[in-house]
Amino acid sequence: MKMKRIFLTVVFLGISGCATKPITNDQAKEVPAKRLVDPSFTTPKDNTGEVVIKRDDGLRGSICTVRVYADSKPVADLKAAEKVTLYLDTGEHVFSAQGTGACYGGLSGQSGKVSVDKALTYRVGLGSVGDFAIYPATF
Repeated sequence: MKMKRIFLTVVFLGISGCATKPITNDQAKEVPAKRLVDPSFTTPKDNTGEVVIKRDDGLRGSICTVRVYADSKPVADLKAAEKVTLYLDTGEHVFSAQGTGACYGGLSGQSGKVSVDKALTYRVGLGSVGDFAIYPATF
């Protein structure tokens, strides 16, 4: 019994130590419709710009979802290696992410200027202290 407990502890520590890793937009799967909180953000319209918010891949933190927000409005709940593509009016916006359920932590945010001619990309990853944060992404 004691060996089993030690083994499970080692496995748990090994899994929890696995870092999340950034993925490309092509590698990320679009979030299923059932986890869209407000699907109106995902419909292209005239004079809107594209914003992709994706979640890193990896085991760490994968048991929970991350809720993403646009201008304080909930948009979608992402699991590991998923993305949501938003179409927003041009101008300044704030994008946020927060762990849900078993994953806790404060709300993390980034601002960005949406334009018609250039897509913005953000990634949600697990920070060094175990909380989710949102970062500008380069790919």
